This record gives sequence, structure tokens and C-alpha cells, in this order.
Amino acid sequence: MKSPDYYQTIMPYLVVKDAEKFIDFLKEVFNADIKLIVPRENGSIMHAEAVFEGGTIMFANANDDFLPFPAGMFIHSPNAITFYDKALKNAATSIQEPAQREYGLSAGFEDAWGNVWWVTVPENK
Repeated sequence: MKSPDYYQTIMPYLVVKDAEKFIDFLKEVFNADIKLIVPRENGSIMHAEAVFEGGTIMFANANDDFLPFPAGMFIHSPNAITFYDKALKNAATSIQEPAQREYGLSAGFEDAWGNVWWVTVPENK
């Protein structure tokens, strides 16, 4: 099987409780395109892939064999502060309000699954 064109060299793989709601979060905050959902026999998500702004996140619903664990993500995008604002409207908590830093306008939030997202607007060179 040929790898999809949207795969990158390295991609985060998350295990979350209630992956169906995580999909809603990704769509609402990042306007993610859900490329693949593979269900388990019980209907829960065994594997899923979401793409936004050229990046891919893979994830699965937690179960007894694969417990949930948080991850940290860094997003470098002109839309970074929009992502931050949308995340806070979708049950995320601010861990760093937007501020100008030497590397760009940056902020941070934690989603309802414990993942930490650092978002930065690239500086024009």
C-alpha cells in the first residue's frame, strides 16, 4: 500500500479518551480535514488521521490496552492566534496568553484531553 501524499517524515500519534469529540475539536479549532477513520469492532476509533495546514496528526481512542497520554504540539502558522481563540471557545484552557516574543506572536493552551499546544505566528524576515 502506498503512503498517502499528506504523510510527513514525523507525525504525532495521540491516544485520547473520546476520540469522536477530539475530532470535533480539531475541526472547530483548526478546520482540520479528517482523512481517515478506522473503527474497532465496538465502533470506537482504532485509528484516525487529521490534516490541517499541511500537517498530519494521527490518533486513536484510548482503551484498556492503550491508555490516554498527553502530548505537546508546536504550530507555526499565520493563523496561530485564531487557533488559540477558537480553542478557548472549545473547552481549552489558556496557559500562555498571546504576546510578542523574539520568535513571533505566540500563545499556548491545553485542550480538554491534556494536550498542550504552542502556537506561533511566524515573523516576517
